[in-house]
Amino acid sequence: MEITIRNAKLSDIPFLVETIVEAEKSGTPILSYTTIFGLNEEDAKKYIASMLDEEIDGCELSVSAFLVAELNGKTVGAVCAWIEGAEGVPSSTLKGNLLRFTLPQTCFESIHKINHLINELHIEYIPNTIQIGLVYIKEEVRGQGLVKQLLSQKIEELKTSNPQIDDVYVQVFGHNLSAIKAYEKVGFQTIDSKVAKSKAIENYLPSASKILMKLKIK
Repeated sequence: MEITIRNAKLSDIPFLVETIVEAEKSGTPILSYTTIFGLNEEDAKKYIASMLDEEIDGCELSVSAFLVAELNGKTVGAVCAWIEGAEGVPSSTLKGNLLRFTLPQTCFESIHKINHLINELHIEYIPNTIQIGLVYIKEEVRGQGLVKQLLSQKIEELKTSNPQIDDVYVQVFGHNLSAIKAYEKVGFQTIDSKVAKSKAIENYLPSASKILMKLKIK
């Protein structure tokens, strides 16, 4: 299996949209872009593509944050990571601004009614750390070490340009045992977890729990 790993380009946006959607679903039918903002999946994909096209560095909706893996010229996987707050602006602010700039105003009219649910699983990103936002591997090539290859190369890339940074974090929905296991194989350890008080959160997010994992690098 001859895998090529490279930086994502604007022409990869269709696959990056697939990556974001499938990673957000986390093996469930629940896509937060549809459940929270009241969009259908096709419209959500169009808006995600539009936000990626804006190329705002420092968050999960930036093409430059992605590496993609190719097998025989076909894109089969991707990883997204960034330095949190590198320019002094939290990634959550950058993403929030992109959402408000891109989505119709009607998408935000009812969010205040569910904010208390979403916030039960909120874990703050720590400034000046590497944040793993998304990892996605096509089903036909899973189980062949591609997650580790993508993560290792992306972490090395960010560490090389930011040698002072020693900590890598990833947030994983608690039900996603295969993802947790894949991160553990790379060396991540669970350091914190959140469990929602209300099961109603599962109407909006893939899981009622979230895990924070950490990797120490030298």
